Amino acid sequence: MENKTSKYFKYAIGEIILVVIGILIALQVNNWNTKRNESKASKNLMSRLLIESNKNQEALNENIERIKSLMTDSERLLQFMGNAFTNKNEKTIDTLIYSVLASPSLNYKSSTLDEALSSGAISLIVSDSLRDLLYQIPSIYEIIKRTEKNEDEDSTNNLIPYFYDNISLRQVDYRFAPIKDRIGKSELDYSDNRIILNDRKFESIIDNKMFLLNTALNRNIEYQKFNSKTIKLLEQEIAKLN
Repeated sequence: MENKTSKYFKYAIGEIILVVIGILIALQVNNWNTKRNESKASKNLMSRLLIESNKNQEALNENIERIKSLMTDSERLLQFMGNAFTNKNEKTIDTLIYSVLASPSLNYKSSTLDEALSSGAISLIVSDSLRDLLYQIPSIYEIIKRTEKNEDEDSTNNLIPYFYDNISLRQVDYRFAPIKDRIGKSELDYSDNRIILNDRKFESIIDNKMFLLNTALNRNIEYQKFNSKTIKLLEQEIAKLN
């Protein structure tokens, strides 16, 4: 009986050991599957973020060129300011007036990043450096939006009302607007829009536009560099998972 009991006891211990080993193996397999799935999800997320970041880089490049062009045209208007405005080419002045009516606006894409931040999926990214960069992007974009809003509001509140009171916008639009054929030529007395080149208020408005555009330009360039760094890190982390 003692020998039988000893054999049963050893058998039971063996069974327990086998069960424990089986559980450990199952846990190991489960952990491996979990890590593999997390790695796959992380790669998928970073790939989507890379596509979004590349689109934003293109948008930044375009917006920076747009701001530079607006600054160049504003600068030309400042250079034309003075008493001898009748010596300036009318069409050139109308062209510059039409140009400075515009305001820059970054065509920013953020659906993937917003989803990752709101859902907590951003934690799937192993790299602390990359996660830190991604967390900063919304606040950086908010700064850009504020600078663009400041410039747009200044144009809305100052530049455009000034044009309403001092020049013929229809004359400008008849030359350059996409719907110029529908706008048609004004039948009112001819307006020499060059006269604003002799007005200190207009000079101050354009001067301030230059200042606000320069601020927007600097913010866009800073984000361009930041986004370039983010793209590089995304590419490196994706490569590690291939």
